[in-house]
Amino acid sequence: MQDKKPDAPVSEDNNLVTVTTPEYVKESIKAAIAQHAASRNHPYATLTDRGFVTLSNDVDSDSEITAATSKAVKKAYDLANTANQNALNNNSDLYLEKAQNGADIPDKAAFVSNLGLDETVSQAQNAYPKTGGTIQGEVTANRYWTKTSLNLGTGDWGKKHGILNSGKDSAGFEGNNVELFSWNGIGMRSTLNDETNIYFNPRNGEIGTRGVINAKQLITPSVIVGGGGFNAGSADNASFEGNNVEIRSWFGVGFKPTYNNPQELATVFINTRTGDISARGIIRAGNGEVLSLGQNCHQDGNGYIRPSFSVIEIHPSGNFTTNAESEGAIVQRLSEGIYLIQNVIGLGTDGTMNNIDIPLCQNKLPLIWINHEVLPNGSIKLMTYHREHSDAPTFARNIREGYVDGDLIDIPEGRFVSIRVQMPSSKSE
Repeated sequence: MQDKKPDAPVSEDNNLVTVTTPEYVKESIKAAIAQHAASRNHPYATLTDRGFVTLSNDVDSDSEITAATSKAVKKAYDLANTANQNALNNNSDLYLEKAQNGADIPDKAAFVSNLGLDETVSQAQNAYPKTGGTIQGEVTANRYWTKTSLNLGTGDWGKKHGILNSGKDSAGFEGNNVELFSWNGIGMRSTLNDETNIYFNPRNGEIGTRGVINAKQLITPSVIVGGGGFNAGSADNASFEGNNVEIRSWFGVGFKPTYNNPQELATVFINTRTGDISARGIIRAGNGEVLSLGQNCHQDGNGYIRPSFSVIEIHPSGNFTTNAESEGAIVQRLSEGIYLIQNVIGLGTDGTMNNIDIPLCQNKLPLIWINHEVLPNGSIKLMTYHREHSDAPTFARNIREGYVDGDLIDIPEGRFVSIRVQMPSSKSE
């Protein structure tokens, strides 16, 4: 049987053992502890004094003589963490989420302004990208660099106008260091009157100007003046067929004095149609000589005017014509292509022109080759040879049946050879 406190542990009558209850044990322990504490004078610990500490799992106690266990601390931490998370969830519009990296900022412009970055953003928005782009406003710079070209305009139109760095270190029609390029015309406009006074036509190379061209040197193959002009000649020569420089006119070329000429009259004019030269004054010879056809000059077989020194005209059969200066000379045809000129003492010696003129075809190509030999007595042996032009068109090659280039042949029919000679008498040149 159980009892709170038996007097004897074993009954002598029936040999029964008496066992204490749990409540009795707990109460006995508490009483013993209290008795022990009182016997040793151990008080409870306070905020300022040492003493016994009683542990507690409570998280809502306001006691100052008990200490919280780890369990109580963890429970309090969990409650606080839960409360904080609930508060964050309930007030999410008041905070920024880290994972959003600023994407959840409601008013980004105001945010940037509050950070004092308005000017920085403006500069970034207006900055020209290094990869290129379009600028709507003006660009002002102390220096502007471009590697290839500066285009004027947009799209395909802009590709046709501008300034080009061609990459060629030269000055010419084939290329230049810097070139202006345009679809049609390039003009130079005055800001004074807003008028274009100079223009360039890159299609045909034409330059137009309202004013005067002042240049140290003007290089051009032709200068057009009204219906005429000045042209670079067609030949390095001085003749009716061609000259280094030629003046062209529809009718006449006149010369007007700028002094004492109120009526603007010409004093000398040349009729370019007929070749007549007229002058109000005297034509003076100067150091030269005025030639008069039939007097002191003659016309050779090709139409050229030659001074009438001692000239002999030799025809195909050996017939000949002399002038006053060559009177007394005779010509004999020895054989085909060989002629002998006698009663002379060699060719002319003034050295002013060729002594022998040969006939030309209508294309101004020589019809014969010519050679000569001055004999010991002064007579001249003249040899004429067939002459072909293999590089000319077929109709102009001067092909003769039975002859090849270089064969002896008579002077062509209807033509003659003019030869200037030295006469042995006072008639000599």
